[in-house]
Amino acid sequence: MKLISFVSLKGGAGKTTALSALCSALLARGRKVALLEGDENAPISQWRSYAKAAGRWDDTCQIYFAADLDSFEKAVVEAEKQGVEFMLADTHGGGSEINSIVVANSALVIVPTAITTYDIDEAVNTMEFVHDQIEEEGTNTLIALLVTKLPHTPNKSRQIEIDRLEVFPMLATKLRDRDAYASMKRDGMLHLTVRAKELDPASRISAKHFKIAMAEADELATDVLVALEE
Repeated sequence: MKLISFVSLKGGAGKTTALSALCSALLARGRKVALLEGDENAPISQWRSYAKAAGRWDDTCQIYFAADLDSFEKAVVEAEKQGVEFMLADTHGGGSEINSIVVANSALVIVPTAITTYDIDEAVNTMEFVHDQIEEEGTNTLIALLVTKLPHTPNKSRQIEIDRLEVFPMLATKLRDRDAYASMKRDGMLHLTVRAKELDPASRISAKHFKIAMAEADELATDVLVALEE
């Protein structure tokens, strides 16, 4: 089982949204996925509640909880028993003991960032935090930035900010600022939302926009699988 963690020292970087998009893309490929709730605000559990109400949650995707080393170890052991291939971890914003534990045991750490000076500065701080944790533990964990909330028509200043990131390992796919992502918490899993809209004659126009977002999420899944040599 590969643990993929989403880490940001700053809230609002698109951490949970990126996790949700990747989760949907992997499930759509038929992969066995579980989620790890490491954020005390429980955004993943909230997502599942809305998704179940909408009838758009895959019940094969279990949520495990980790508040400390003991609960983390139990979650990993149980997920492996269930044949989970990928566990996606949503970590607590900021530094914490559980964040350090999750990072040290991850195969890949994804650091999401929006394209603003403030967000990028915090992403760099997060990269340094993750790098220090990996060095301290002596693990072979991979780290990669993920650009999120990218405007459809980036201006010159945003391109300058993107260029600042080129010195860091970065996933090729960039998640654009899309309503389909913004509404995932309410709508449910992205691939199931696409399926539902395709079957609803009244939603065929909006279905196109959700399909574009799903294709982008699938590109992210490809990037991740290539990085992990899966």
